[in-house]
Amino acid sequence: MPVIACPDCGRDVSTLAPACPHCGRPSPAGLTEMPSSATAQLKREETLWRGTPSPSLLVGKIALLVLIVVAIPLIAHFFASTVADDLSKARNVRTAGWVIAAILAAVQLVVVVVAWLKLRSTLYIITNQRVMIEEGMLSKTVNEIDLRYVDDSQFFQSATGRMLGIGNVTLHSSDANTPTYMLRSIHDPRGVRELIRTHAYQVSQRQIITRDAR
Repeated sequence: MPVIACPDCGRDVSTLAPACPHCGRPSPAGLTEMPSSATAQLKREETLWRGTPSPSLLVGKIALLVLIVVAIPLIAHFFASTVADDLSKARNVRTAGWVIAAILAAVQLVVVVVAWLKLRSTLYIITNQRVMIEEGMLSKTVNEIDLRYVDDSQFFQSATGRMLGIGNVTLHSSDANTPTYMLRSIHDPRGVRELIRTHAYQVSQRQIITRDAR
């Protein structure tokens, strides 16, 4: 157990003692300044990881777009072939197929672009002090959680997510206003979760050491 000399009586006093047991002076440890290197370590914030939701989320929407462009004209041509004896009707069926395909493809293309913009406008940042979530295409919203308040963390991967290497990381905190945070569809969710857990533990330990030193 570390001890220091009491400034009044000169005897050894535990750094954990609230007062000198020999002369009653308030704990000398409370008057001892932390080393400048330790103070700098507590104050300096460093980015450990940053990322966005994976573009792999767009695979399904893009596949649907391709299916619309290919399948509807083929179906229209099939039905046109059943009325091949009526050239005018067959031509109208094929034209209708292309028009329907164009309209649905345009709608689905807008869906893909909007989804892509949402992904690009979402940013997750993990530092050695906090986790930040930036969201918004036009306006910007930033939520954050101090690592000192992270009580628990979980990650989840669906079957598709495991194949794509993406998943969700959920943080549970003691913050009453925002008790739950989720980093959605990020790469290597297990590794990110372990990164947060490790540094949340380190922050809590530094907090305990600082409080004890005072």
